[in-house]
Amino acid sequence: MNLVVGSGPSGVAATSALLDAGKPVLMLDIGRELEAASRRAEEPGEDPARKLVFGSSYPYLTDREAGLAQKGTRCLASGGKGGLSAVWGASVLPFPEDELSDWPFAAKDLHEHYKKAAVLLGISGAVDGLAPRFPFYSPPLPPLKHSRQAQSVLAHWARHEAELKRRGFAFGRARHAVDSAACEYDGTCLSGCERGAIWSAADAVEKLKKRPGFEYHGGVRVLAIEERPGGVRLHAAREGASRTVYDGKKIFLACGPLATARLVCGSFGAPAGGLPLLSQPYFVLPLLLDRDVPGAPEEKLHTLAQLYLELDDPKTSPRLVHLQLYGHNEVIAERLAGAAAWAGPLADAVKRRFAPRLMAIQGYLHSDKGVPVRITAEGRGEDCRLTVAAGDASASKAAVRRVAAKLAGSSGELGFRPLSFMLKIGLPGEGNHAGGTFPMRSTPGPWQTDVQGRLQGHERVHLVDSSVLPSLPSSTFTYAVMANASRIASQAAD
Repeated sequence: MNLVVGSGPSGVAATSALLDAGKPVLMLDIGRELEAASRRAEEPGEDPARKLVFGSSYPYLTDREAGLAQKGTRCLASGGKGGLSAVWGASVLPFPEDELSDWPFAAKDLHEHYKKAAVLLGISGAVDGLAPRFPFYSPPLPPLKHSRQAQSVLAHWARHEAELKRRGFAFGRARHAVDSAACEYDGTCLSGCERGAIWSAADAVEKLKKRPGFEYHGGVRVLAIEERPGGVRLHAAREGASRTVYDGKKIFLACGPLATARLVCGSFGAPAGGLPLLSQPYFVLPLLLDRDVPGAPEEKLHTLAQLYLELDDPKTSPRLVHLQLYGHNEVIAERLAGAAAWAGPLADAVKRRFAPRLMAIQGYLHSDKGVPVRITAEGRGEDCRLTVAAGDASASKAAVRRVAAKLAGSSGELGFRPLSFMLKIGLPGEGNHAGGTFPMRSTPGPWQTDVQGRLQGHERVHLVDSSVLPSLPSSTFTYAVMANASRIASQAAD
């Protein structure tokens, strides 16, 4: 029996690959669900800016539960069934192949696994100008309907396509892990989809239960791992029961970078100098369209990303910049609340007067421009505690501001003006794109992993989540993490 720890996207992708290879899987998971969590009292100090699901914070672990102390970061850990896919924005793009030169295997090795992940996710979208650099690996489902604002912006971009290309911009419709036929366009995408149209790893787990060789145990908190002659053992605490152990052939850790780091350090020790944590610089920037779009504030629409805008301009950033355009949604509005507070009456006036012309960008840069972050660990087993501390953010903030300036300088061709006085730059970990703690290398050193996600001296323990990514290109995150998890599990199953 192979043991998979965690039910998020990487755990689902690894499990599916193992089952495809005829290998049985037992998935172990804390596995909180909405029904039980809705009755759970909020813990003191929980972050009010976190996205809730039908008003519940059940997907999240508090820092205390996760054994975390954070200094200048805003990282999240999950104890929910399906991990953080319960609260994701469902945006899907592969990592561009030309940005994977520092990965220890050929980019083409991910192709078949992108296809497998696409089948799991069900990707809605359209083949457009983004396809040459961001191919579809499986035929897309019909795209979600565009808002009036998005239609207006896309038409403007089409008229100025040649000049935008000269300036380094490429564009297209957003792609989503969404069943577009089930969407009712009621504007609740990011606070709880009643129809279940947005893909969730929790739903994928339920589908996996129908496959021979799969077993799921929820209510299990894994405390430590060890390798034994011919196999592995997990030490765990079961909800409402005494401590227990699980024995298996191999372990696949899919807990997310912080929980995986805690398990590894609590089980095998930790380096004195700490471990890295990579993150993509993240920002939110309101936009004012050049013209009114009548009826835009009242329109029934989805509140996921509407458009993608990719910036490839070495003078602005040596790596690709990924930009997602949104109309009104509650999460973007909340993330701008802090900016609006210091911008004062001017921000409020803009929102009241220009509502039909307001959109927002949620932007990501390559982890090369991220704030340096170190993870230090103390203690063993369940007593292991992590401190996650950010370093100097000035270079990262400067990189974001160069992108905002590039947008402002291209406003005529883009058809909007960025409201730079309301720029909100996130803390490391905000946006939920983090990893690289145990990066894969062709010849791994201490606390690095090989191409199968194995640390030195640990042949039967495979890390399959974002912990092993050598770098984080700016484009959307979950799809590539799933493809890599599928690749590792497929190779480990041989």
